[in-house]
Amino acid sequence: MRILITTGLSPADVGGPAQYAHNLAMEFNAKGHTSNIASYGSIERVLPIGIRHLYFFLKILPRVFWSDGVIALDTFSVGVPSVLGARFLRKKITIRVGGDFLWSAYVNRTDEPLTLPVFYLNMPILNPKEKIILLFTKILISRADFLAFNTEWQRNIWCSFYKIKEGKSRVVRNFIPDRSEGGISTKRNFLWAGRLIPEKNIKMLKKFNVDMVTGEPHGRVLEKLKECYAAISLAYSDICPNFIIEAVSFGKPFIMTKETGLNEIFPKGGLFVDPLNQAEITKALEKMLDDNTHNKYVEELKDAGIRHPWNELAEEFLEIWKRP
Repeated sequence: MRILITTGLSPADVGGPAQYAHNLAMEFNAKGHTSNIASYGSIERVLPIGIRHLYFFLKILPRVFWSDGVIALDTFSVGVPSVLGARFLRKKITIRVGGDFLWSAYVNRTDEPLTLPVFYLNMPILNPKEKIILLFTKILISRADFLAFNTEWQRNIWCSFYKIKEGKSRVVRNFIPDRSEGGISTKRNFLWAGRLIPEKNIKMLKKFNVDMVTGEPHGRVLEKLKECYAAISLAYSDICPNFIIEAVSFGKPFIMTKETGLNEIFPKGGLFVDPLNQAEITKALEKMLDDNTHNKYVEELKDAGIRHPWNELAEEFLEIWKRP
C-alpha cells in the first residue's frame, strides 16, 4: 500500500504524539509498504482557523491522490482537511482520536474546571469558534471510514454523544515502550511535562511545587523522567498521557487524574485522584512519599510487563484497512 500520514506535529515537539508519524512510517516501510508524511509547517502555524485548514487541504491533495489510504493523527488540525481530501479523491481514511479538540478549546478559553465526561453530559454554551469545531467534528465522524481511539474511556464518551455507528471504531492503544532502567532519584520530586494551558490544571500543580517541564525537547524530558521520584498529572482530564506511559517504562510510579483511560492499561503502579480535590491530592502525595508505598508501586510496575511496540501498532492500523 501507499500510505499517507498527516500530522500537525513534528518529531521535535514534546510528547508521544509527535513521534507517531515518523515511527509509524518506519514500520509501514519495514512491512513492505510505502509511506509519506505531511505535517504542519511554519505557514499553517500562523494562519487563522479555516484558512489554515484550506491551505493544508490544498497542500496534501497531490499526496492524497498518490496514496491508497490516509491516516490522520488528530481530529481537527489535520483531521478535517485530510478527511475532506480523502473523500474528494475517494481514498480510505482512518482518523486517530487521541485527544478532544472541542473540550480543550472550551476549557482553555474559559479556564472552567470541566472534566471530559461532564462537558459532554451537560455541554455548556459554546462561542462561534467552538461551534465551528463541533460542526467540523460531526462532519469528520460522518465522512471518515474509521475512528481509532486510544482508550475505551473516550470511545464510550464519543460514541454516546456523537452517535457513532457500531463497527466504525475500535481501540488502538498508544505506543508502550519496553521497560528501561531508570535512575535513582536524588530528591523526592514529582515531575510533570507538557504545555502550560488551563486544562492541565496548572494552578493545582503549582500549589504542590511540582517540577514542571515545558518547551523542552523530547529527549531532555526523557532524561528528567529517568531521574524523577514519581510522575504526576492533575489535568481535568488526561485521556492517555504518553508522558505517564514513558515514566512507567522507567519504573517510575505515578499520581494521575482519575479522569483518564490510562487505568485500562495500568490499573496498578500509582494513585488515581480527583483533580479538583486538593485534600485528596495532598493525601496521595503524602502516601507516595512513604518509602514502603513507593516501593510497592515500583514492584507492581515491574510485574505488569505491558508493552505495545510500534510494529504491533502499525499492524493494527493495517488490519483496519483489511475490513470489508
